[in-house]
Amino acid sequence: MLIKKEKGEYGYLKYKKTVLIFGFFGVLLASVGIFVLGLALNKWEARNVFTVLSILGVLPGAKVLTLLIVVFPNKCISGEEKNFIEGLLKPGDIVFYDPVFTSRERPMHLDAIVVTGHQIIGYSTQKKDKLDKTEKYFKTECENRKLDHVCFLTDSSKALSNRFRMRSEEETLTEKQQADRNGVLEFIRTAIV
Repeated sequence: MLIKKEKGEYGYLKYKKTVLIFGFFGVLLASVGIFVLGLALNKWEARNVFTVLSILGVLPGAKVLTLLIVVFPNKCISGEEKNFIEGLLKPGDIVFYDPVFTSRERPMHLDAIVVTGHQIIGYSTQKKDKLDKTEKYFKTECENRKLDHVCFLTDSSKALSNRFRMRSEEETLTEKQQADRNGVLEFIRTAIV
């Protein structure tokens, strides 16, 4: 049985891939079934309303296939990496595992992204040039949404650990920073594929 996972929850990427695969084949089988039913009901003539319905059924299948192509190449974070990140968290930190984002340029994947205080701290094992583009995307999105947040993405567990240690023990957010934090959380939740 497939257990539903929410966006950002550990295992969501694997869940999403499974749902998309079953969704694609479900839509494909339904379209083929409608087409064959139309042929059988109309003396094996393809010119009927069922043919049109089966062709229209391919459109949602194309959407599901597109999402599957975006999500499929990305790997899930390992249990060791998850435990490492959870060891760095403080109360109030919110972590999103295996988020996949899309922009006009390309899809982006991180192993984890943490919203702590008024910072966005991301970790990924992908190539540095891709990580730089992803960091630029987050900075641009925060600027466009007028959200006051510091964005830091790294591919090094040592740099990640150092960044978490640099946080002040008792960071008190102003009312504006709290509102911006809520805006960043909403942006991340809605941007995850």
